[in-house]
Amino acid sequence: MPNVFSNPDMVGMKSLLFFNNALQAAKHVDRQWESKFGVEGAKIGDSLRLRRANNATVTVGNAFTSENIEERTRTLVIDTPLQAGFTMDNADMALTVDRFEERYAIPRTRALANYIDRWLLQLVRSVPNATGTYNTAPTALANFQAPLTRLREFGVPDDIEDMLFIMSPGEEEVAVRVLSGLFESGPRLKEQYEKGEMRQALGVRWLRSQNVYTHTTGLLGGAATAAVVLAGQTGASLNIDGVTGGQAPWARNGDMFTIAGVNAANPITGVDLGFLRQFAVTADANSAAGGTVTLAIEPEIVTSGANQTVSAGPANDALLTFFDTTGEVVARQPLLMHRNTFALAIAAEPAVKGVHASSMKTAEDAPIGIRYVCWWDGDLNVFKFRYDVLCGRLAQNPGFACRLHTS
Repeated sequence: MPNVFSNPDMVGMKSLLFFNNALQAAKHVDRQWESKFGVEGAKIGDSLRLRRANNATVTVGNAFTSENIEERTRTLVIDTPLQAGFTMDNADMALTVDRFEERYAIPRTRALANYIDRWLLQLVRSVPNATGTYNTAPTALANFQAPLTRLREFGVPDDIEDMLFIMSPGEEEVAVRVLSGLFESGPRLKEQYEKGEMRQALGVRWLRSQNVYTHTTGLLGGAATAAVVLAGQTGASLNIDGVTGGQAPWARNGDMFTIAGVNAANPITGVDLGFLRQFAVTADANSAAGGTVTLAIEPEIVTSGANQTVSAGPANDALLTFFDTTGEVVARQPLLMHRNTFALAIAAEPAVKGVHASSMKTAEDAPIGIRYVCWWDGDLNVFKFRYDVLCGRLAQNPGFACRLHTS
């Protein structure tokens, strides 16, 4: 059996296999853009603008009415290098490839994959839809049905192959118990009973993950009296006042709120849906000494046209209702999402030459890759190893997902 030096390509290829198999949530998001990065002879750089959905308006009558096409984009940037490194002394260098895999390769590729899953699921902070009560565990069938109902109200495509419910082991345990006996009686129910895990139910697929994002709300001093400063505000920011001054962060990226009198609008027809539009804070925001705050928000406040998001703009002094008003309350954020909610790209790193051993391996269908490099440190008389991946993430359609509030 060759050792780790005599066949670096075998080590690299097996490491890629371990890495790819360890990815969970990352396998269920939009990965089509990876093929655009790192293509030899046709490299596009480190960013790619992705077009958002293009909606339309309808008019009544024979007269021709034209609307300007507004091409809205979000940018996917490959800007996050990740590595897992370690050192070995001379005595370990005679290890066979199999022993090297077991002791060194698998733990590090598994760690990289779990980091990517956890990092990817942090994008839930930009999701502006939620059901349930913040920091309160779901206990009934209706709690698990509610996220899909909410997404259907917004017209999100709900083909079962594209919809995934990602939850922690704790939520899955509750789901198995609450939903037991409500499924078909065949092999699927048998698997649920024997393995204690969900695979497919309520029209969606289910994935258990220990990497579900856990959110901590901002300080939120005086949140109960937070109000809109001026009427007529639109766009991706909102100015408010009436809160405790000098807090940092007053609101934290991922906090959620509603505005009195501002209902959600059907994204296709613009019709008032009859319930308050939920907003997500998309960046930490500090309160000024006078108790004012500027919030970056998702979705944008759009009161008319093809991209309408709300039934009406916020009135002056309209009160905001935050999902938590205590401040710094911690709660997990499981979510139901469509595949196109998030985009992920793992680009191929350039190969390294002039070292003891090096291998850059990519999958056959896309340039997802992992780089394995080994070199000798003469100062310390040790061999150094590292695994590298280069990746980027984007919440390209945050409205295509819904959080399930829990504890």
